[in-house]
Amino acid sequence: MLQPIYEQAMGAAIAACNARQPDAAMAICTDLLRQRPADPAAHQLLALLHLQSEQSLQAHHHIQHSLQARPGYPPALLLAGKIARARDDLPGAAHFFGQAAALSPTSAEPAYLHGLTLLEQGHQAAAARVLQAVVQVHPQHAAAWFQLGVVRQDLAELPAAMAAFQAALQHQPGHAEAAVNLGVVLQELNQLHNAMQAYRLAYRLRPDTFGRIAQALTSSPHGALWLDLADLRRLLA
Repeated sequence: MLQPIYEQAMGAAIAACNARQPDAAMAICTDLLRQRPADPAAHQLLALLHLQSEQSLQAHHHIQHSLQARPGYPPALLLAGKIARARDDLPGAAHFFGQAAALSPTSAEPAYLHGLTLLEQGHQAAAARVLQAVVQVHPQHAAAWFQLGVVRQDLAELPAAMAAFQAALQHQPGHAEAAVNLGVVLQELNQLHNAMQAYRLAYRLRPDTFGRIAQALTSSPHGALWLDLADLRRLLA
């Protein structure tokens, strides 16, 4: 296949993918692979399409072929990590995300996903280092601040957890989960008044957080006991 014809075909496949026409994109890529069996771009796009269709086995097959041709290509490594996560292969996902982050140090997504995957594996200290690095480079990354708060909370580093949840709310004021977690941390720091302010914010943002708030308030030694949950609802409203 001549290069201009190949580029036109790949452009059409990408356009079909972006237009949410996966069958058309798959057909073009499959045809390309008949003529260029090792083409990394076609394999990578097929991997993405299969991942979007929740066909993780096929996605894994194609991303492996793509990486054989381009082993150090950050977008393919990032996609490989997402496919590994979809297959519940957290060690594999962490490996690919770590590689992608090392090769593209200014990109937030691979480093954030690396930290998140480490946290999901129970590697809190390593996750904290990675997520701290993310927010240093990308200080407005609310999701990274939130996960950093979670890992600091797990490590019982409560002042650092408080600061992280506050930063998450600063950059994403509608982050109800960050508000709940901030309330929990403030309770543990024996700051019940400030904790109630955080809980009020969470409840106003998302009333379905009431169960978590009530449990936190009534189960913590730094909380308070409400015999009538309706009174608590009125206090939070």
